[in-house]
Amino acid sequence: MFGKKSGRQLPEDDDEINITAMIDIVMLLLIFFMITSKLESTTSLQVPPAKHGQAVSVDQSIVFSIFKTDGEPEIYLSDGKQENGPVDLDAVRAYTKTGVDEDKKFVIIKADREVPSGFVEEVARAVSDVDPDLKFYLGVVDRPQ
Repeated sequence: MFGKKSGRQLPEDDDEINITAMIDIVMLLLIFFMITSKLESTTSLQVPPAKHGQAVSVDQSIVFSIFKTDGEPEIYLSDGKQENGPVDLDAVRAYTKTGVDEDKKFVIIKADREVPSGFVEEVARAVSDVDPDLKFYLGVVDRPQ
């Protein structure tokens, strides 16, 4: 009784798992997120008005102005005017080096409201390449009292 095999055979173990349904769901999710996501290169930063703060002397500062144009924003080596430019980041580094040699310790970056924050960050990095100990100030709109 114990030595005999019955006429029935046991099913063989199936080592493979059918994942076709899971692949279909993953593909549907991928297509859904590709269609519904927004592709945007950079986000613009709306600079808030200043509530408190003290003015920084322009005479003791290296000042850059960034203006929004139809193409890339333009950098000028001036105090809010489209003068001495437009320049590239190498000229920003050279101008910063000149300012550091004149013992200026502050950097003021004035940018149009529509200039992407990433571009302002590129200018700040170029300045930091020359002297990382400089203090940065970003131009904001002064709130009337």
